Formats: sequence, structure tokens, C-alpha cells
Amino acid sequence: MADKILNKTSNKIELHNKTGFYEKKGAIFANESTVLLVLVIALIFIGYVVYIYFYSSTDNIIKQNSSYYGQNILLYEPLFQETTNTINDCIDLCKNDVTCDGITYNKDTQVCMGTKNGQIRNETAAYSAWVKPQDTNTTISTDFKKAILVGYTKSSRAISGIKIANPYMLGNYCYAFNLTIYDFYKNYGSWRHIFHKGTDIKTGSVLDYQSWENLVKDIPNQVIGVWLAPFTNNLRIAVKTTTLSNRTYGSYSDAFVEKCDDNGHCFITDMPSGKWVDTSKASDGSNPNTKVDSYLEYFDQDLQNIPINSQVNIIINFRNNNVEVYFNGKIVKITQLDGTPNSDKSNLYVLNDKTVNCDISNLIYYPSALKITDIQQIVSITPQTE
Repeated sequence: MADKILNKTSNKIELHNKTGFYEKKGAIFANESTVLLVLVIALIFIGYVVYIYFYSSTDNIIKQNSSYYGQNILLYEPLFQETTNTINDCIDLCKNDVTCDGITYNKDTQVCMGTKNGQIRNETAAYSAWVKPQDTNTTISTDFKKAILVGYTKSSRAISGIKIANPYMLGNYCYAFNLTIYDFYKNYGSWRHIFHKGTDIKTGSVLDYQSWENLVKDIPNQVIGVWLAPFTNNLRIAVKTTTLSNRTYGSYSDAFVEKCDDNGHCFITDMPSGKWVDTSKASDGSNPNTKVDSYLEYFDQDLQNIPINSQVNIIINFRNNNVEVYFNGKIVKITQLDGTPNSDKSNLYVLNDKTVNCDISNLIYYPSALKITDIQQIVSITPQTE
């Protein structure tokens, strides 16, 4: 009995002993590995939030119930109008087009429209809009932006020759474009039209040629022509050139080369007349017995096996009678023409039927031969797929 009373007394004393609450426990931050882990997790979280805010949130915001059309809706014409399965496919088209600032997508009709210098407007639930971030494509120079003839197309287009300047120097100019072939077998067996500048094509005409000779007979003028072969994924590049024969003047081994005399007056060698007439040769005033020959030259060696379902950047650089061809910034062909490439004010035709299932973006024409630094800049305009 005395023992029970003693135990109760002990328990009572322990219940009132609160000093244990103030005894030193293990500190929360005493474990260095725990502190380090917490800091790493915090930094990762902060970095993720910053990325979402500055990149993802500005690059992928899709505005629902909105459209992005031209500022003057009455005069508005889209850069392109295509059918795409999703709005993300539509956004990709705009990203590949340097001139595109934003898109409007109708989810009911799946129509995608690209716009330059547009503005956001409220629309019905069927419409969504996306605007390209302002810092996109800041590396491309203004000159090359102005030189874009077609930003994006998957269908037939025609560009007036009036909008295309003549080369600064005869035979010196450059064409560049991105080409993606999706269905190689479309119109298999016929020469597939990619683009050409020259002989006019009537609206609705179908270019159906199995023979290159018949094609040349109907389309003899090609300031430049790019075609896909009938049975292979090989390119052929055509260009009309001019040569002078039976000349009674001039002794330059390389005609049509810019030179300057001691007084700073510049001329083009063996140029018979015009602004750049060759003033370095003496003449008795008689008309030389000169024969002008024009030919449609072409070359396709080393232009084989264009990739399928993969974008390739192609640059065709003319330097007098030399031509350089680049694939994705790497030179694949240098060829010498027999004559000097022609230039005129003919129209440019893109993807006229019959063509292949493909699209073209950033079709650039520059009225001068380009340096390697310019070529690298053009290649960097749009991301290249592997």
C-alpha cells in the first residue's frame, strides 16, 4: 500500500516537471545535406518559374476567342491561307515565315491564316490567335527581309516581275529558299515544278512534261528554273544565258567583268552599249559583226537525294558565269556556265501544277552575288530540321 502511494507521488511529480520541454533538441538546419537539398530544390523551382515567365509564356500563349488580322480589315490580305490539323501546326507555319507576325486559326474549318502587322480582335469561340514574340528573327538584316518574295506557301503563287529588281551587275544575283518535300510520289513520272522566273503560265494551266525537251520547247525562257526530276528526288536548275560570238572588238578573255580606269570611271568589259559600255576600246564607229546566242543551260549533278519530310535550305548564287549551290549552308556544287545569265522583268511562278507535295518558305531573291557571311545569315533565318 505504501509502495502504491509512493508511485502515485512519483508520477505526479513527473507530470509537473516541465523542464524536459526546454531541453536542447537537434537543430532543424544542423544537417548540412538537408539544407543543401532544400536550396537546390528552391533554385530549380525559381529557375522553372523564370523560364515559364520569360519564354514559354510569351512564345506559346494562344488567345482564345480572338483573331489576328491586318490593322485595316478592309484592305487585309493574308500572307498565307492553308489548312492545318491543329493550331500548333498553324503556328509552325508562321514561325518558318520571317514575314509572318501572327496567325488566326478557325478550329471548325481548320483554316490557318498568317498575317503581317496585324492586331488582336475579339471573335467567336471558333477562332484563336497567336502573335510571334517580338524578339524573334532579330538576327536577320532588313535587306534580306525586304528581299523575301514568298514567306510561305504550299500552293501555286505568282509574283509580278515588276516587284523584282534587276541585278546590280549583269549575271550577279542569288536565290534562296527552304524546301520541305512531304510526298515524293505525287505526280510521279513528270517534271515537278518548284519555281521558275520567265515564260508566262496561264492561270489554271497544268505543266505536264515527261520529256525535258518538250518542257524547254514550251518554257524556253527561264531566268532561273528549279525542277524536281520525274522519277527521283533530284533537283535540276536551269538558267538562260547569252553569249556573244564573231566580235570584232575587245580582247578580254573574260567578258562582262566590271573594271575601272585610272580616272575612276567604271565599265563592263566588252559591253557594246548602255550605261556600262566598254570605253576602253578604240573604235572606228562601224557596227561590229556580233552574233548573240541564247541557250537554256541546266545542271543537276550533285543535287541528288533531296531529303523527304525534312526541311532543307537551298541557295543558288550566280557570279557572272559561275554558279554556287549550297545545301543548309554547305557548298555542294560549283559549275561554270557557257554564257552570262540573263535578267528581265518576267514573272515568278511558284509550285505550279504539276508539282510535288511540298512547301516553300522564305523564298529570297537578292540582286547581287552573296558572300559566305550573307549565306550563313540566310541559313540561320529558320531552324533546320535534322
